[in-house]
Amino acid sequence: MLTEVLTALDEGNFQQAEKLLATLPPDDPRVLLCRGQLHLKIERLEAAESDFRQLLRLNCGSKLTQMARRGLEKIEQIRQQQRQQAILATHAVVGVEQQGVLVLEGVTAPEQRTILARLFATMFKIDPYTARLLIPSRGWRLIRTGNFAELAVYCQELKQQGFTLFCVPFEALTATPVLQVRYFAALEPQPRVVCTSSLSPEPVELTFTWSQVSQRVEGLLPIFEQVFDRDRQGKITRKEQIQDHAQCCDLHLFQQNQILRFYRGGYQFHQGIPLNQVAAVIQSDLDLDQNTSWVKWRQLSSLWQQHCGDRPVWQDFTSFAETALDFTELLSKIPPHINLFRREDSLWDAAFMLYSSLAFHRARSGSNR
Repeated sequence: MLTEVLTALDEGNFQQAEKLLATLPPDDPRVLLCRGQLHLKIERLEAAESDFRQLLRLNCGSKLTQMARRGLEKIEQIRQQQRQQAILATHAVVGVEQQGVLVLEGVTAPEQRTILARLFATMFKIDPYTARLLIPSRGWRLIRTGNFAELAVYCQELKQQGFTLFCVPFEALTATPVLQVRYFAALEPQPRVVCTSSLSPEPVELTFTWSQVSQRVEGLLPIFEQVFDRDRQGKITRKEQIQDHAQCCDLHLFQQNQILRFYRGGYQFHQGIPLNQVAAVIQSDLDLDQNTSWVKWRQLSSLWQQHCGDRPVWQDFTSFAETALDFTELLSKIPPHINLFRREDSLWDAAFMLYSSLAFHRARSGSNR
């Protein structure tokens, strides 16, 4: 019967080969090989890959193993050709020069992580161990920067495999105006804030409504200081340590295409409306010094909790930034729109801008981009 199957395959009679294979034991290694070859010829690539990999797991001798590996190599060659065709088609739409970023969302299932690592290894031509390290168990991870057309094709292919990714052109990461809020001038009848921006250092007033806030992004930016310490030999050394954190919160206004940025160190608590008179009382803060910026920030943050606490909140900035900091060239091109008192500039500020911009674009454009 297998001879008849092979004859049908050689003659291109694929329907006959499929009928014959359906009558044979499906777990027979030779049947698996023939079925994989049939699927490969009619370009059912996922089914062919499944058959060849199942055959490899059975470890049925060097000849069958070698033929299964050749089948997998042929599948990858076909996929590479398909990718190149898709990239060329995307170039015609978005241009050849446009750059972008590819972001992966967390993958918790071990079997899914194994599949994705294998796909990464072949797509990006990296070793399997490095590919596994790219996969987050939660939150987002920036896994690739480069030509936007290529990244968009990778993104679409991985989505078809059931993974959640999104791809954003670099221009979109810097296109949304960011207004740095200095203080609330009023809350009634509508919120009115005094802001500055990188385009205009002169304060301007902006009126908005709480219903216009689509989502918010929160994060902690570390403040580094040089400190002195003694090693085991008693020698004094100088090193950089985190001494404090600056709280940040972005309110995203999709309809206005704006980001309102609040951050401790930039908000002028001594101006505008008294926060302790309009914010909800936090019981745990009653015994604390009400004049500290930390308590005043809590009062400020309670305002958007009161008025837009039902909107989505993105709060995994720290885990995202810890890996995004490796992309120094990308971060160096992103204006941070944060003016913290630092002895030296920190890429953490640009990383927060990147995280907020990604959240803005993902939610506004939808995750199917």
